[in-house]
Amino acid sequence: MTTARKTRRKVRKFTLEQQQRIVEESFAAGASVRDVALRHDVRPTLLSTWRQQAARGTQRMGKHPRFAAVRVAAMAAAVDGVIEIDLDQRAVRVRGVVDGAMLREVLAAAR
Repeated sequence: MTTARKTRRKVRKFTLEQQQRIVEESFAAGASVRDVALRHDVRPTLLSTWRQQAARGTQRMGKHPRFAAVRVAAMAAAVDGVIEIDLDQRAVRVRGVVDGAMLREVLAAAR
């Protein structure tokens, strides 16, 4: 009696930079998703997922959450009660008394 061994594909982890480079290559004129995927030992369906995420601007590395960089600066007493959050190309300023629920809604709307 012989036992058949299933060959398992090795799971590879790609950094966000590697994913972006492969996606950019797949968007080049004349490139096919299948050919680019084979060149980089990636399943074409995974490359298609990365392309969709890149088009939506939601490409992330794995399932790790993205965090915003936070910098706390000393503020003058005259501007007490102001929260300022710098996003990529925008800034969110909230003045007055701020509770957590309201701040979550403001940040969700800023996305």
